[in-house]
Amino acid sequence: MKTLALPVVLSALLLNACGGASSPSSASGITGAKSEFPDEPALTTPQDTLDAALHCTAFTHPDKPAVLLVHGTFTAGQEQYEWNYIPLLSARGYDVCAVTYPDRGLGDQQISAEYVVNALRRLHARTGRKLAMIGHSQGATMPRWALKWWPSARAAVADFVMQAGPHHGTLIASPATLEQQLGLGALPVGLLPAAFYQFTPGSQFVGALNAGDETPGDIDYTNLYTLTDELVQPAVPVPTAALDWQQNNPKVANILLQNVCPQQIVDHVTIGTVDSLAFALALDAIEHAGPADPARIDPAQVCLNVPIIANPALAGAGVPALLTILQGDVATGAPDPHLTGSEPPLKPYAQAAAH
Repeated sequence: MKTLALPVVLSALLLNACGGASSPSSASGITGAKSEFPDEPALTTPQDTLDAALHCTAFTHPDKPAVLLVHGTFTAGQEQYEWNYIPLLSARGYDVCAVTYPDRGLGDQQISAEYVVNALRRLHARTGRKLAMIGHSQGATMPRWALKWWPSARAAVADFVMQAGPHHGTLIASPATLEQQLGLGALPVGLLPAAFYQFTPGSQFVGALNAGDETPGDIDYTNLYTLTDELVQPAVPVPTAALDWQQNNPKVANILLQNVCPQQIVDHVTIGTVDSLAFALALDAIEHAGPADPARIDPAQVCLNVPIIANPALAGAGVPALLTILQGDVATGAPDPHLTGSEPPLKPYAQAAAH
């Protein structure tokens, strides 16, 4: 599957009036008064707004962990997953939810993380068991902020599968590089979306995120990354997408896709949408104790450079939802690009970690 060039995506999603964030329906079966966690950082986003950002299939499989999907920058929950991961996981007997954080991930990731915290709390309370989380790009890195600072979020997760997450920043995230290489000349001079500053390797956000324990909690962490990722670099010799690099941590797997399938062509978008190997490893992680293990993967089944294709009957169920999303985009207009000249300041609860 050929992806759109990023300048085209940026132009379409950031500047066009039809590029607003989607507004998924409230989470099916998740109701009740707001839970109180007095010993944790308070969520600054209204509870109704947080709850409206979570969309779930029916809860009919108590024998398996629910799966929370967290989208990447420039997209939205159902928009990224309604046509691939949601029907594919549902067909395998999983209850699946997708959370949408604001303005296509262009704003302060500290605020976006509140949506993940709420989703994890809600699903944990609803199912009575720990769940699995799969996140792509910003949806791989930003939820770590939720896991780091909110114990209730950590307590809700058994497995976290991360696809192309710039955990230690990415070299292309500097304002000069973005303006030159990604065609952002249409933006006001010296201004970029807030989240972009937080992707830089030397940002306060990256520093605080990785201070101390990179993999907190009783969670199995699976990191998937690819040599041909045009955005998350470097991939070698020390991958920015890795956690606890070469520390032999039994609860962490850092998996370069080309080490499993040497001829696999996977870019930044396809690793979190249609790549068969990335999906197989995600499924392996949530179906077994511990992180994903490539030894359990049959190369003959996944090293084909053939995208995952949901059963047409199942995928067709996502069409009405996607139409609703597009209608909402047109109605709400363009997302707030959160343009700023510098990185958002760290929240008080994280400031000590930056020093």
